[in-house]
Amino acid sequence: MDKEQTIAQLRQVMSEQLELALPDVIKEEDRLYEDLNVDSIMVLQLVVYIEEVFNVTVPEEDLDPAVFQTVSSLVDFIHALKGEPIAQVETKS
Repeated sequence: MDKEQTIAQLRQVMSEQLELALPDVIKEEDRLYEDLNVDSIMVLQLVVYIEEVFNVTVPEEDLDPAVFQTVSSLVDFIHALKGEPIAQVETKS
């Protein structure tokens, strides 16, 4: 799974499960708290949904606040949990 697919799934989870009003496209540099209006309670809920949707287990000791800084940091964390290499999103020039 590449970053674009993971971001799309995250957007769907955040929109449907957390009932956030999100832009049609969320970007890697979007900050969860400041740009997407995620709060600390939603982060805990998001962890549960990440475990369900991506079929991973998030160890408590890995819940570093840095993981939830940006969409990119969260996607990298999900890929690391899945043991997948982090595929870069191709940029069009």
